[in-house]
Amino acid sequence: MFKHILIPSDGSRTAAKAIEAGVALAKEMGAKVTGYHAQEPLPAHIYGEGYVADQKMVADFESRSREYAERCVGEIEAAAKKAGVSFEALIVKAPVPYQGIVDAAKKAKCDAIFIASHGHRGLARLVLGSVTSKVLTHSDIPVLVFR
Repeated sequence: MFKHILIPSDGSRTAAKAIEAGVALAKEMGAKVTGYHAQEPLPAHIYGEGYVADQKMVADFESRSREYAERCVGEIEAAAKKAGVSFEALIVKAPVPYQGIVDAAKKAKCDAIFIASHGHRGLARLVLGSVTSKVLTHSDIPVLVFR
């Protein structure tokens, strides 16, 4: 049914469970996997008026952010390798994570997105928002939600 599945990860325990399930689904279907992480850019106030960080601090933030993104995508790669599933990595700076996920699926020509849901309800959902529900709303391709 699906030939190319995007699996995004934010590095959470919930995402780790979804990675295992998403890779297992890909294996069952003979699909390949693109592992994705939305690397958030540094806040603009660090560069402009107000508080301005020195270049060394900005470089350190950038380096740590990239390392974290690589670790998140590396988890997906390890699961895919263990299962014998074809894998590609995609790390993109995305100021809005849900939009980054939707755009990454288009860019990689995926035919499905397999994403975790943290299951926040009530006030927590209102405060934290829901990347998953926004992906569901804005995606033109099927979205499988793992809980």
